[in-house]
Amino acid sequence: SGIVIDGNVVYGHDGFAGELGHTTAVRGENARPCNCGKMGCLEAYASATGVARTAREFLVARPEPSLLREIPAEEIVSKDVYDAAVKGDKLALDIFEFTGRILGEALSDFIAFSSPEAIVLFGGLAKSGDYIMKPIKKALDENILKIYEGKTKLLVSELKDADAAVLGASALGWEVKEA
Repeated sequence: SGIVIDGNVVYGHDGFAGELGHTTAVRGENARPCNCGKMGCLEAYASATGVARTAREFLVARPEPSLLREIPAEEIVSKDVYDAAVKGDKLALDIFEFTGRILGEALSDFIAFSSPEAIVLFGGLAKSGDYIMKPIKKALDENILKIYEGKTKLLVSELKDADAAVLGASALGWEVKEA
């Protein structure tokens, strides 16, 4: 993630500021390990890979029928969960509810900390549209401090996946050139 204030990316004193994905979203003995080495990171839950992990966990914990059971568990990706949700699969819809709640709660904390004008979501999970956005918005509304209600726009980036990395790298190069 990144933070932009007055048109400038916030880097922090060491260049690593803005890692919302590596803040702790779930605590306790059931928190998932993250690839960064920490436990319970937001990224371990509210990302495309996090959705796939949630699907595998739900399939083990819940005996109900699901279209996801037709796919070998280790091969499930977030797009499979989306496809099942589109077909009305209850388990898949619950996976989006679970994920959206965690992300919405984290964003409410971020808003209390920074009071941003907007939060722009990007990536595979954001492409799920209302399946993820409605639960995020619901959790955000339930957890946000009253003084921040209605002040932060929740948007989905219109950048293409391939363009984001190139634009980010070029923007960084532009800033280095100006300095």
